[in-house]
Amino acid sequence: MTRLRILGIGSPSGDDQAGWWVIDALEDMGFSNRHGIELDRLDRPGAVLVSRLEHAAWVVLVDAMASGAIPGTIRHFDRTDWRGYDGGLSSHGLGVFAALELAEAMGSLPPRLDLYGIEIGAAGHSSGITPAVREAARALAIRLAGPIR
Repeated sequence: MTRLRILGIGSPSGDDQAGWWVIDALEDMGFSNRHGIELDRLDRPGAVLVSRLEHAAWVVLVDAMASGAIPGTIRHFDRTDWRGYDGGLSSHGLGVFAALELAEAMGSLPPRLDLYGIEIGAAGHSSGITPAVREAARALAIRLAGPIR
């Protein structure tokens, strides 16, 4: 069983890359699939996310969100927060929260699950990421690195 799996969810469109940037930053800090830690980037995973939650003691999901907050705002959701939440965390077909509800119904949730959303400014078709979202991704990576060192 994997001790910790950190999944950056996103797409190549603008600020929707936020989750991927967190994974990039963790890799830059030397966390690259070692010591029971798996890092992965998922491109709009939909129901595939369910299988990525299995066989891990702790899963951290990071995705872009569009709730109307200031771009770069980081929000943490735990198991009690995401149940019934309909606040625009994902635009990936079957969204993250729906996939979590499906995983829960299937008994596939890991013992520990943390979900982080980074508020985005623009998720258009540009390839760039805004400075506030880039800074938030780096800050979140630093925050996550603390307990996994």
